[in-house]
Amino acid sequence: MTFNDENLPVPENTSWWHASVAFPTQHRDAARALTTALAGQRFHFLRKDAGVRLRTEQPATDLLDQLVADRVLTGWTGGIYEPETHAFGGPEGMAVAHDVFCADSPAALAQTGTPGARERAVMLLSAMIRAAGLDPFEAGDVYAQWEALRPPVTPPHGLALDIALSAMRRLMNADAALRPDAEAGWAERVAAFEDAGRRLRLLADDGRLIRGIRGVLAHHAIFAFNRAGVPAETQAATAWLGRHVAFSTGEGDVSTRKSAPAEPSLPRMETTVTSATDPHQHREALSQRLVDSGHLRSRGAIDAFRTTDRHAFLPDVDLENAYKEDAVPIKHDEHGEMISCISAPSIVATQLEQLGAQPGHKVLEAGAATGYNAALLGKIVSPGGQVWTLDVDQDLVAGAGKHLADAGIDNATAVMADGAAGLPEHAPYDRIIFTVGAGDVPVKILDQLAPGGRLVLPMRIRGSISRSFAFERDGETWKTVSCEMATFIPLRKGVCDDVYTLVPMAGDGNVRLETFSEQDVDRDALRTVLDHQQTKLYTGVKFRQGSAWEWLYLYLACVLPNGLSRLPGQRPGFTPHFGWGSMAALDGGSLAYLTIREGEDTEGRYWEIGVIGHGEAGTDLAERVVDEIRAWDATGGNDAPEPGFRMAVADSRDRLASSDPRFVVDKPYSRLVIDWTRKG
Repeated sequence: MTFNDENLPVPENTSWWHASVAFPTQHRDAARALTTALAGQRFHFLRKDAGVRLRTEQPATDLLDQLVADRVLTGWTGGIYEPETHAFGGPEGMAVAHDVFCADSPAALAQTGTPGARERAVMLLSAMIRAAGLDPFEAGDVYAQWEALRPPVTPPHGLALDIALSAMRRLMNADAALRPDAEAGWAERVAAFEDAGRRLRLLADDGRLIRGIRGVLAHHAIFAFNRAGVPAETQAATAWLGRHVAFSTGEGDVSTRKSAPAEPSLPRMETTVTSATDPHQHREALSQRLVDSGHLRSRGAIDAFRTTDRHAFLPDVDLENAYKEDAVPIKHDEHGEMISCISAPSIVATQLEQLGAQPGHKVLEAGAATGYNAALLGKIVSPGGQVWTLDVDQDLVAGAGKHLADAGIDNATAVMADGAAGLPEHAPYDRIIFTVGAGDVPVKILDQLAPGGRLVLPMRIRGSISRSFAFERDGETWKTVSCEMATFIPLRKGVCDDVYTLVPMAGDGNVRLETFSEQDVDRDALRTVLDHQQTKLYTGVKFRQGSAWEWLYLYLACVLPNGLSRLPGQRPGFTPHFGWGSMAALDGGSLAYLTIREGEDTEGRYWEIGVIGHGEAGTDLAERVVDEIRAWDATGGNDAPEPGFRMAVADSRDRLASSDPRFVVDKPYSRLVIDWTRKG
């Protein structure tokens, strides 16, 4: 056993042999035969297409060849096993996952096609969640995170809902170890899931998971139900029911301890929650999610979402993925980097609410993409309104125009033009919206805004930190009537081109660093900075469930010389504070990125913020970031009032000042002042 720099054990890597195994159409017998052939071997599998992805400790070439020759299997192909180490919480979390995979796989594979797969999987997952020590609401969050990764569902109503919830509640609370008439080996499977839950809790308590334990458990849910042969649509129904059981308020809801012995006849859950199978269901589900989350509020925007087929503007994307809460790339540059996308639905909804367009308004949009946003705007401003949407690439303009025409949107026109320069021939506009990011205010479009008009602009403040501002004139300067955290693909090819340089980190993994022109950094040195010895410090500042990171990010972006930069990706030894990566402070050729460790005190679960420095000045930079985080917390942290924002351009910039010059951000064309009201 080897040890890391904190003298913690690092589990040995197992080099799993991998093969994609194809089953015949009727594959129940093939699955059993494969299980028998693998007896005595440690293996695990994942169901994929009409077969499985098999991983064994020893190569199984002869075994599989014989099964193909016997016409039990239709074929197999070797490959490389790429474990989802980050998703399962890091190397130690992955070791836990491999143990439970291997304990569960023989029975799960042998039971292919047998009744009760979903019910057995619910009981096993519940045993793991209880052993991990989660309270009812934390358990509910596991189901919620799982549900978010599955297709949308159409909930039942009335008696059908009551029956389904009752069955799910009894399964989640049953003591799985006491399941009546269980098949041989069931007790060992239950023990393996409980052991995995306890081990994950210990890793989380010691700060040795690189991802939150609930996210890790949600990923275990997906894999366990996949091994059980439960389709994604049925998983979605199960996750929906589990979330509603956990967050309901009636007696007998989900327990965090083992309940009484299992009933003589465990309940079967009928598939009363179904996956959405047509565009209308998907539109309705998406709209309702956005209303429930508060992203959609106005009647015009809600109606536009409910009547506009998002998938029609994404012809190369399947129906399910078109309506997910994800940005969808639609164009990449020669290096494979995304340069245009259709934003995640929540971001689209947020900006539409910020814009506040009304029937009869003239609207200019910079960033046509596929035309989906313009279609929504076209419906919002009807009757009598008109929308012009701009892009700098002819292929995007042509595609957006076709999509708008096919959708019957006759009051929105796609035009090839520089969004930062606007479209003066149709000015003035009641509303102007940018669905691409800017590093500064494109001043040319301000004169194209009508009196009383509004500009919605996602603008970088410093480094990677940006917000979507809704500006209105306030005499000679501009005030913000709305400001939301948001990050957009930057403007290209125009007068306000916001060029950034992506710095790939050398060595293993795919970590890369976003840098911008205003940052004074040594990009060549930064390429290898993660290979330097690290300095890890913790702040004592605790975040709890629901704590917002956006105000800390904004504060650090203002007070640190180079702001904050996104540092996405994964690599061995990199322990970011989120699954996608981390935020990093930069100083020449050094950086210091944010990390967290989980703990529990008298107030409950918390995540303590830490900082990891690399490079020649890494220690000093990490110490400075720690000091600034503590200063932010001491002056109110997330309990302080949200800041206000003022903006001015040209000669009016001198009209804006602040008592603290750190919160005055000067750009080539504009000045932004951030007004914090903080104690101390």
